[in-house]
Amino acid sequence: MLTAALVVTVVVAAAALMTRLRMLVRVTVDRRPGHVLALGFVAWFLAVPLEIESIAMAVDRWAGWALAWTLLHVIACAGGFFTQTFYWLATSDRTDSLQRATVASSVRRSAVLGVSALTVGLILFATRPRDVNFLSGPAGRMVTPGPVHPVAALIYIVIVSYFAYTIASFTVTSWRWAAKADLPWLRRGLRIHTVGCVFGLVFCAHVIGYQLAEAVGIIPPWPELQGDGALVALSLLPAFVGVTAPGWGPRVEQIARSLRHYRHRRRLYPLWRMLSGSVVTLDPPQSEWQDRLRLRPGQQHALVYRRVIELWDGLLALHPTMSGSVGLDGPDLAGDIDWWLEIARAVRSRPLDEVLASYQGQS
Repeated sequence: MLTAALVVTVVVAAAALMTRLRMLVRVTVDRRPGHVLALGFVAWFLAVPLEIESIAMAVDRWAGWALAWTLLHVIACAGGFFTQTFYWLATSDRTDSLQRATVASSVRRSAVLGVSALTVGLILFATRPRDVNFLSGPAGRMVTPGPVHPVAALIYIVIVSYFAYTIASFTVTSWRWAAKADLPWLRRGLRIHTVGCVFGLVFCAHVIGYQLAEAVGIIPPWPELQGDGALVALSLLPAFVGVTAPGWGPRVEQIARSLRHYRHRRRLYPLWRMLSGSVVTLDPPQSEWQDRLRLRPGQQHALVYRRVIELWDGLLALHPTMSGSVGLDGPDLAGDIDWWLEIARAVRSRPLDEVLASYQGQS
């Protein structure tokens, strides 16, 4: 189950990476934030397969030592750094020299912290490259809980602490940016992304807490890999979905709107048949099935608008003195559609003239 979740995450990550790279190509003003984000996406994409036990074990067998652990944590820290840098660049005014200097200082500070944490961690790791704490598969502490050497636990804590620092940074920035975003799908995407970031922080807390517990002789009742893998999937999936939402969200919304217009047009079809006989209609369907099969999403708004126009034409042809509560001068098409849907529902059980008379307050 865990492996399947991680595989799905890899697929979503690949799709997200392709989406962001495609958007990056279209940018012509300042590509730096997009380039940095693309590097972060590449890092996240490469890190996820190393969380899958069978892949990590194959890498370790090939190297003869815990190479998968080393690659995973170096790549993850790089992904955190690039994503953090993207948020700093994207949320600052690069024409303001003070903000530009502040961002540059923050990036340098994060880079120094990251290189320092990785250097300390890898030096300590070099003293215990085959420690059971870093092995993949059933022999490793990720799968089989047990006591760990304090130095091995310290390596985890040093590296993951920097990773947590980067996640905390862009979690706060993502949430603040969402509150200021004026585009609906940018705002939604950033909030979804923030949810993924929060799970990333929970992942870091889980790793550090688990290592501390094992270092002092407390053995948790669940394997670390089980908790870490689930939290990685819960983190990366919403993070990738959220950061690409401005690209696919409007298209999904457009499809949903087209489906709604199609459904409204079909519900108005029986009433349209009753009223359209007295007027000349534009491009009328030859049959109900032809009306059903007008499926192109881009046409649905125009078709339902035409249906409403023809309903009014039919009504006014039969009853020239009558006008609806909304009418063509209403605030929008949705108001007219709602009014006609009410009429269509009432006509199912009562004669049309009686329904129209009741809406006009006539006896």
